[in-house]
Amino acid sequence: MSGDEKGNLVTPTTTVLPARLAIFQPSQRPKQTEGIWFQTSFGRCKVTGRLGQRHADVLESILYVAERRREIEDGGVELLVDPAKVRRSMSDHNYSIGRIKSFLRELRTAEIEIVTPEMEAFDESMFGGMIDHVEPSPMTRPDPLTGKERPLWRVRLGKCLVTLLGKDLPLYYKPAPIARLQHGVSQAVARHILTHKHDPVGGWHLDTLLRAVCGDDAKSQTMRDGRRRIREDLEQLAKIGIHLNDENKVSRGTAAR
Repeated sequence: MSGDEKGNLVTPTTTVLPARLAIFQPSQRPKQTEGIWFQTSFGRCKVTGRLGQRHADVLESILYVAERRREIEDGGVELLVDPAKVRRSMSDHNYSIGRIKSFLRELRTAEIEIVTPEMEAFDESMFGGMIDHVEPSPMTRPDPLTGKERPLWRVRLGKCLVTLLGKDLPLYYKPAPIARLQHGVSQAVARHILTHKHDPVGGWHLDTLLRAVCGDDAKSQTMRDGRRRIREDLEQLAKIGIHLNDENKVSRGTAAR
């Protein structure tokens, strides 16, 4: 996004549970999953579908650039979104609208079930999707490439996301720097770190963060790949304010401006 475009006008970028429960796989090439619970100290989730870090990029970009918000009588929420801003948030080279629509279709069809310790005490869970539908809005913007008018989007949020936005702790940050990380595991680690207000004393051990996003039972090869990919993304992570020292401890400092 250009410097004169402001974000978080009507919604936060996300909330803490999606990253803490690993709703989005730590990969830019996620696998189809069904009936598999991912357990963490914050709760557990089950995703039927195919959700990875690029899907998180799209969803966070939509929430960040949304210009208007409308509450629906049935409890739903609809956002007015400029797809051109979503593309700029996703990539310096602009993701194609076709590719973004592909991510949106997978976000729409994925079913998510969340159980936190508080819900479990009452034998409850949160169930639903992140996106209900996307349709053209009557509102338009000039398209400098064609000289014609292009429609904005009306994005109807899914039940699960509406509930998270209403009950979970909100997070406010620019999604663009995370979208520019080379590896999905780096994105997942960054998003997990941003759910914490403070670093632990001395920072996080890198392997602790990798297990948080990949699972406690992550194979040794998965851990080795994760360490290598994090190191390949260190320069971009530093721009977000995330640093790795020689003792494999991760901490936050001042992000580059």
